[in-house]
Amino acid sequence: MKQIYVNIFNSILLGITLQAVGNQASDSKYSHFVAGVVEFRPDFIGLTTEQLIAKHTDAYIEILSSPEALETDIVVFPEGTLNNEFKTSYVPAPEAAIIPCLEANQSSRYEHFLIALSCAARDNRKYVIINLTEKEDCVANAAFDPRPCATNGLNIYNTNVVFDREGRVISRYRKVNIYIERKNTTYQPEFAIFDTDFDVRFAHFICFDLLFYTPAEELVVKYGIRNIIFTSMFYSETPFLTAVQLQQSWAWGNNVTLLAAGASYPQSGATGSGIYAGSSGSLVSAMIGTKGERQIYVAKVPKFVGKSSLHATASESPAITSTQPQTGLKLLRDPQLDNFNSQPLLLNSSAAISVQLCAEALCCSLTAETITTENSYGNGTITDAYQYRFGVFTGCRSYEKEQYSDVAICAIYACTDDTVSSCGLLFPANTTIKPKFAFKSLTIAGNFQKAERLLLMPNTLDLSFYSLQPAQVSWHLDDKGKSYEATIDLTVKMDNLLAFGIYANYYDSSSAAPKYGSSVLMLISSILLGIGSYVIDLLYIRFL
Repeated sequence: MKQIYVNIFNSILLGITLQAVGNQASDSKYSHFVAGVVEFRPDFIGLTTEQLIAKHTDAYIEILSSPEALETDIVVFPEGTLNNEFKTSYVPAPEAAIIPCLEANQSSRYEHFLIALSCAARDNRKYVIINLTEKEDCVANAAFDPRPCATNGLNIYNTNVVFDREGRVISRYRKVNIYIERKNTTYQPEFAIFDTDFDVRFAHFICFDLLFYTPAEELVVKYGIRNIIFTSMFYSETPFLTAVQLQQSWAWGNNVTLLAAGASYPQSGATGSGIYAGSSGSLVSAMIGTKGERQIYVAKVPKFVGKSSLHATASESPAITSTQPQTGLKLLRDPQLDNFNSQPLLLNSSAAISVQLCAEALCCSLTAETITTENSYGNGTITDAYQYRFGVFTGCRSYEKEQYSDVAICAIYACTDDTVSSCGLLFPANTTIKPKFAFKSLTIAGNFQKAERLLLMPNTLDLSFYSLQPAQVSWHLDDKGKSYEATIDLTVKMDNLLAFGIYANYYDSSSAAPKYGSSVLMLISSILLGIGSYVIDLLYIRFL
């Protein structure tokens, strides 16, 4: 608590100082703003819940106060790395215009971590987005939610909170599409939108939401939002839905700015952060392969002018990439991969490759040229090379529970041998990858039937688990009346592809997130409160 009061005192002094010297942050006259996204490793072993939250809060504040964050206008922290359902907090409604930092002496309603981070936003004069586990009194929401309440009288939400430069709560979003979480959902989906003093309007949502029309795609299509904030603890899935791969694909497909902050715990599959400038690609991105990190990634982000395209050159905004496979990252595998209509690609240097495959109404073509590579094999080193299949799929795929999406895919993807069951898998960590052939050219095209709610995305992945950038690949959509002809071209020589193709999400056929009743869910949580700190700590990551 001492730290909170110090922050309050500092905030008062800072406010007086700013009145004299003015705010030096970006304003509406600039063509860009400066953003930071945080890849954050949570602690979870050997500490009580109170100690965990205190350490996370201190680490958040340290990042916000760091030299790396100095010039940022807005900083985004990831999902599930602050508190958990065993230590929740009330969150003020944005319309109340409350600054929790100034409430510490007046009310005990808000937990110390919410107050401390409000003070940190105020001290550092930044917009700050955090994700936390929120509690709400059911009776306060009874007029808007007729569902029965839990016996403890609380709703528990997975919630984003936005502070402005004064530490005021200006936006709040409760996750719509929950993923293996003991959380409530709101009776009606929420759409969280806020404006900044640097003349950029943002919307925000959480992790699993990215795969569904509501709220993610709806914010772009219906509300016209061009700058999106995404907090996540995302579990990567090969070959098409690894974290940075999906983030860039979604931003490119919608041609929007995306600020994505990821929880960093690769051993359980969680990593992936980045800042993306729509069809201009990644400004900065990070996939962590061995152990997690606590790092802010900063980029100068060009603004949209009306509905025109973003423009960012590689020299202005280099993407962070790695040359080594992310072998320490736990990965899921697409459960539908075995059901693709596919055939192996027989790579050689003597003839062009041409293939056409169909799955129901979707037909796709592939043309490619390959050349031999000059690889020397080290003594005593295990070496191997990925093989490729060209596959086409259209239909339903699930995500662990009742939620599912209708997708259509045309792509090549890597396999460790010539069997379908090996596709989407990686070679062991001690394997040195020595491809015998490289793609000199590669084009995949398909005709995708139109739908009212459809997103077509370029989808690429290399061995370092990053997507190819616009300098390496071109993407075209042609309106054919009843369909779109989508084409993706490789424009440079590549020998390290894991996936390359077209990914379409047909949202009209996708299931809505289930609306779970409060009673049983919260009764289970109430019982679990008595388990004790030791078990809580062991389960911390699993239940965030």
